[in-house]
Amino acid sequence: MAIELIFITGGVRAGKSRFARDEAARLAGDSGRVIFVATAGDPGADTDMARRIARHRAERPAHWRTLESSTALDEAVRTAARESDVILVDCLTLWVSGILAKIGDLESSQAGERAEVAVHEALDRLVIAIGEVDAAVIVVTNEVGSGIAPPTRLGNVFADLLGEVNRAVAASSDSAYLVTAGMPLRLK
Repeated sequence: MAIELIFITGGVRAGKSRFARDEAARLAGDSGRVIFVATAGDPGADTDMARRIARHRAERPAHWRTLESSTALDEAVRTAARESDVILVDCLTLWVSGILAKIGDLESSQAGERAEVAVHEALDRLVIAIGEVDAAVIVVTNEVGSGIAPPTRLGNVFADLLGEVNRAVAASSDSAYLVTAGMPLRLK
């Protein structure tokens, strides 16, 4: 089992990443051995996403190593554990998006079923990997259960699957936090 699994959720721009970085630095202590696992992938022509990624990079300590993994998160966690004391995964939201993007058009019921299978299989591999590593793991994600139901099939598939991923990872965590307006509230 991971030395410690910390689950951090909240809304967009709520301060989740900042809180996660502070926790990672605290857990790493003097060693400073943190690997940041980024799940965003290549932003392509999305300039807003490219700016977000650049801002996140600038906010991380320079001595932290970054490992990018938009879909094979279990492998990234195992790799990171060999070289660090703390693994910070930011975030499950973009990870699920990356898995769905690989499937493509989700408007058909068959595609929705393929998406569900793909996400559940990836989630099972991730939970196993977290259970095997000898490092503290911090996982950041967005809360999707507090808003309105998405008006599209793709939005509903995404919200349903991310909600399932969040529940599974939170259930196996040692501690869980909801961050809102920059303030962490311990849930577990």
